[in-house]
Amino acid sequence: MCMSAATLAASVIAAGPGTYKIPGALQQFLHRIEEQRWNLRESEDWCSLKADLESRWRIASSEGHASSTTLYEILQYGWKEWQRLTAWTQAA
Repeated sequence: MCMSAATLAASVIAAGPGTYKIPGALQQFLHRIEEQRWNLRESEDWCSLKADLESRWRIASSEGHASSTTLYEILQYGWKEWQRLTAWTQAA
């Protein structure tokens, strides 16, 4: 992936409180996960990561925390998990 979590988070247009709208930056990251899932046999881990990130954003949105800071934290977590999964699948 060529963009860092900070770059992706900087592109957010935050949704209003209680709104479940996935920001473009997170949508891009989820799309990359979906692409990766089809390329690897261990797709269950990628599906879990995608569901986890969507859930984190949905919960944050429902609690009124749909901000660029929250998005950055979710993307940062996702990026670390991406790296972990990528390292694990390459070692297998």
